[in-house]
Amino acid sequence: MDKTGNALQKTKKPKKMNYTTEATAFLGGLFGEFKEQTQKYHHLTAHLLSLEAQIELAEKTLCLMRDHLAMTINTTEGAVPNNWEKELHKVRFVGVRLADACRALLQEKKRLTPNQLLDGLNDGMFRFRTNSPLREIHAALLRQSFAEKRGEAYVWVGKPEQQMPLRMRVVTTSQVIDQTPVKESATDSAQRKEQKV
Repeated sequence: MDKTGNALQKTKKPKKMNYTTEATAFLGGLFGEFKEQTQKYHHLTAHLLSLEAQIELAEKTLCLMRDHLAMTINTTEGAVPNNWEKELHKVRFVGVRLADACRALLQEKKRLTPNQLLDGLNDGMFRFRTNSPLREIHAALLRQSFAEKRGEAYVWVGKPEQQMPLRMRVVTTSQVIDQTPVKESATDSAQRKEQKV
């Protein structure tokens, strides 16, 4: 007891831990693998977004080239006949909205099953956004005035004047782009000082 009558609490000695090489090495190995997987995930995510950007650019470039070639073929006189239409037909749905591509196929064939639509879209090199293309086709045709589902097939019910040119798909990305301002160079800052004076 101290002078005030309070009992002194004994300070507890810290409990001695017995560290083992096996436990330390096991946790160290797990943590090392965790860090490696984190880096791999980061690298793959960056690579995926990079590939998406490259695909979008290649798609736009191919669309422009396809349309320019088709226009040039139509306006050129005296050229040796060639089977260009067959090649242009192979890329006719690149960059096109799914509903418009389905509209073009249904207007040509008048009646198509979902699998026949899928074959036609693949022949025109349409790029689906998911790994469930039949669901995408169903969703695209759900509320369209030009198509009606009868049994297992979609039937063209649009009017001939309802034909529209194929519209390009609008690109929307959910990726975040760094909005960090670019540092100005010494010449830029010198020019600003001159403008103020």
